[in-house]
Amino acid sequence: MRSCILYLMWNQKFEIDGVYVHRSGDGPSLVLLHANGGDANDFDSIVDHLALTHTVFGIDWPGWGESHVNEEPTALGYAELLPRILEQLPGGPFMLLGNSVGGFAAIRTAAVRPDLVRSLVLVDPGGFTPNWFGTRMACRLIGSPLLSPWMMRVLPHLYLRRRTEAVKVILAHAKQLSHDGKSVQSFGSIWRSFAARDHDARDAAALITVPTLLVWGRSDPVLPWLVDGRRAQRALPHAEVVRLACGHQGFAEVPEEFLKVLDAFLVKSAIEHE
Repeated sequence: MRSCILYLMWNQKFEIDGVYVHRSGDGPSLVLLHANGGDANDFDSIVDHLALTHTVFGIDWPGWGESHVNEEPTALGYAELLPRILEQLPGGPFMLLGNSVGGFAAIRTAAVRPDLVRSLVLVDPGGFTPNWFGTRMACRLIGSPLLSPWMMRVLPHLYLRRRTEAVKVILAHAKQLSHDGKSVQSFGSIWRSFAARDHDARDAAALITVPTLLVWGRSDPVLPWLVDGRRAQRALPHAEVVRLACGHQGFAEVPEEFLKVLDAFLVKSAIEHE
């Protein structure tokens, strides 16, 4: 069960076509997009700060949080869903902050619906892993019904390298969800979708014209900098690139360093937008 203290950082919740959206603050609109296995509360360690100057929306992807899921979710499915959600939110165009599969969805949205996107913050985004036989097999194995309950518990311990209070909450939540059949099915389905050839963000990245910040954890073992990070950097030649001493979720692992980088980018991108 999530910490009540952290949960109360969001002060409003509503539903759009079965997808739950959390809201806090007032100002330019910033949308937070979580990774596989999490929900909008993954960002709780930075929400209060962001809500001082922005209207912050946190989306629970289908299959996570309180959002409904009617079919097996996929990375591409999330990417195709995001523009439809943004069309129904107030305050666009939006700043999108996406982690992992959330970053993949943000990139695809910025490419196909640039009218909806004001700027991008990509935290260890998916879609840049080489589509080799070995990587496809790894994704399918992690997402298999046999291994996915165990991987759902183990992977966060590997890719979250700092043990902050926020990280401890995320780890406890992952352990809890690993005993929930529907959550395990969603987790496995998303992992298997990473093996699909359409889980490739490079062509979409080439179309992006909005200000972009690429943040990567130096110690991310799931999407390592030397492979995925460098491919993302090449695909996004105009992006500002920052590497932090953390794993897969810098906003939870090193929130102060993350916010320092993010604040500077948001100020600069706001000036450029004007």
